[in-house]
Amino acid sequence: MIGPVTNVEAGLIGGATISFGHLTDYLKDTGEDFKLINTQRIPTGPGRLLNPFYIILKVLTCIFWADVIFLNSSRGGTKYLVPILYLLAKIFNLKFVFRPFGGDIKDYTAKYNRWQKWLFKNTALKADIFFLQTKELMAYYADSNANTIQFSTSRRKPIENVLRGDRPYHRRFVYLGFINKAKGIDHLLAAAKELGKDYDVHIYGPIKDKGYEAIFKAHPKIYQGPLYRNRVLSTLRFYDVLVLPTHYRGEGYPGVIIEAYSLGLPVISTRWKAIPEILKDGETGLLIDPKSTDQLVAAMKYFNKNNYLEYSENAMDYFDHNFEVNQVTKQAITAIKNLLKK
Repeated sequence: MIGPVTNVEAGLIGGATISFGHLTDYLKDTGEDFKLINTQRIPTGPGRLLNPFYIILKVLTCIFWADVIFLNSSRGGTKYLVPILYLLAKIFNLKFVFRPFGGDIKDYTAKYNRWQKWLFKNTALKADIFFLQTKELMAYYADSNANTIQFSTSRRKPIENVLRGDRPYHRRFVYLGFINKAKGIDHLLAAAKELGKDYDVHIYGPIKDKGYEAIFKAHPKIYQGPLYRNRVLSTLRFYDVLVLPTHYRGEGYPGVIIEAYSLGLPVISTRWKAIPEILKDGETGLLIDPKSTDQLVAAMKYFNKNNYLEYSENAMDYFDHNFEVNQVTKQAITAIKNLLKK
């Protein structure tokens, strides 16, 4: 099992590390025999350049014990690790499984040079299983002859004392994610200003674009700081609606949407990438156009005490039937086991 491990001190707390953590937690809970290799063993500084060498060395030490090499990675791993690990798997007669995070693999691989495209076609697309996050990607690679299987973002069902219950609607809106322009933070700040003090709007997450540090100093009640994995659900439960006005190029199925659904929070997000696949407009939340402050304000004003409960119930029901981690991960691991039986 090769992938990024959450590291709070180094700021590695994004969706990829959380998704990989849920996967390895599932394997531990079900008693599967695996070894974990952290792709971010050296998280910061020039030493990060040594991570690929560490990964390959660790793989070589496990190679005679293993049946499967399962790589979970973002764009860097797609370009550099996939060809090497695929070759090692073939040399040592192992199965190679690849799961790229996010929804933009078709975009960044389209910019590869001729040699890199050839490598991608003859390694990643020839993986024994090529897990993809979204329906959009499944459709895109349908004619590639790759053995594609959808592996959606998933999350654990909250424990009883975290579930929100039937609380009344109080105009409490929350954003959780990286703080940068592509996530639509400017539009959310403008919307909060227009809505005024009758609405509570709070923003959580690590600041990636430094300019926001000065902006948040001027709005100290809006920015609440970073929020780590063990506090996500216990914090989200005190809000009514999640707001994600993103136009980020790497967006797939944002984990925070799934986490919001698990608590019964409807979501306001954008018609962007694969988000409309998991946000049922008018049922589990509202879709708006990217970069539209006016539509964002209108969507936030739309929710009221009369319509809120139905949206909340729809969101929780949608989570239970589509995104609960044991269901989703069990299907993926079963696919790998079936591969080994063949």
